[in-house]
Amino acid sequence: MSSKITDSDLELINLGNSLGLDLVSFADLRASQEDAFVDEVRDKALEKMEKEKDNVLKNVNSFYTGSIDFMVSNEPEGKKFFLLETNGGSHRGLSIITKKQQDLLFNGYFEAIIQAVRRNIRKNEKVFVLIGVPVNDALIHEKVIMIEYLRKKFKTSGYTVKIFNTDNYDKHFKAEIVFLIADYRQLSISLSFSNNWIKYKEEEISVLIGDGITRRLKDQNFLKIMKEDFRKIKSIIVNPIFRITDDKSLTYLASFFSKSLLKKYNLRYLLFTKAYTEENLISKLEYLIKMYQKSFIIKPSGGSGGAGVMPVSKEEDSFSIKKILNDSKKEFYAKFMKDRDPYPYTIQEMADFSLINWRERKHTFDLRIYLTQRDGIIVPVGGLARIARGEYSGSLKKQEFVVNLSGYNGQIEVERGIGFSEDNCKLLDLTKEDFVNMFCIGCVLFTSIVKNYSKIINFSDWSKIID
Repeated sequence: MSSKITDSDLELINLGNSLGLDLVSFADLRASQEDAFVDEVRDKALEKMEKEKDNVLKNVNSFYTGSIDFMVSNEPEGKKFFLLETNGGSHRGLSIITKKQQDLLFNGYFEAIIQAVRRNIRKNEKVFVLIGVPVNDALIHEKVIMIEYLRKKFKTSGYTVKIFNTDNYDKHFKAEIVFLIADYRQLSISLSFSNNWIKYKEEEISVLIGDGITRRLKDQNFLKIMKEDFRKIKSIIVNPIFRITDDKSLTYLASFFSKSLLKKYNLRYLLFTKAYTEENLISKLEYLIKMYQKSFIIKPSGGSGGAGVMPVSKEEDSFSIKKILNDSKKEFYAKFMKDRDPYPYTIQEMADFSLINWRERKHTFDLRIYLTQRDGIIVPVGGLARIARGEYSGSLKKQEFVVNLSGYNGQIEVERGIGFSEDNCKLLDLTKEDFVNMFCIGCVLFTSIVKNYSKIINFSDWSKIID
């Protein structure tokens, strides 16, 4: 691990070389970010939300860090934004925001760990932090950067710190803060839950970073407590609302419950519902297409990287819908094997999205906003725009609208990312006020998820089409 992670692009490239990764393109994208622009947008967003306390958390142990993805539509009254998904504590793309923005984002993780330090409910003066990563993670350098930031910050504050992997972990090592980094396959056979603690090989975990850790816990008591009140769990989960961020329909439901508040920030609402079986999914799609004469998108539960996300044209019939569903499941299982169930699927109306000129061709794009907690306030950090790989022709081919930079057979295509800056506003045909509104929507939505957690997680009337 590098002992000096700095703002230098050369340092980022050297870190990549030490891990066998080529990070030159990451440095190029990071150079397209403009701190002064993002700082101004952030300040305006915080000022806009401050009057009604729209981004104030009632409980500081309910959110630490997350992100939200939007697409843009052109309306007669101006730009509107529609929600694609929220993401939890397993951030991807942190090496393409600036050092200043990274520090702000990492403060959310620091906040979780310092809460564990203050609580000291393990009673042994040791805080055990477990960090989970995907198997063969192509973005492992981002976890290295995060751990190094946290190590340096805690050491500067006078704490003793030790970092382990599963091969050299020593549970008896004396340090005030111990980090263990492991991939999800290793963790899947080592995790348990008892006495309201999540445990690694029977050792109580103070803080969990990585949504894949909690996703692999199938203990029925754990699942029951997560549904009733996750605050009863003694281990601090950096994304305790993972059941909502994993399920796109629940994210949309959260925005629906706060639509009067979010409307002032120009969030546009789309039809959505949920389907628990293949038969239910096909019948709902047939009904929606016939009723609304619109195209829709199906999205599996707990997916990432666009795996299994498929468009369904309003021209499709029952036979072709079933084929699309089979293709979706095949793609989903190719990425996640049988570790995850794609059901329940979310069905969402396909909006009329904005296009941009990129490399002399029309392309769709989305915008990702990163968020963090600071002293009980949800704060927007920064983000990036992501451009679809394929030129838009209106055919609804997947590559025309799936924008994930790591969504195609594990390839990382950083060149399709664009930083937030004055110049890139023009490319994206957005104003500074548009960015202010998106920053606000992200903060307000996560605040809403926390506030309405029980109402969202216990919602069951999915016979409805929610408009």
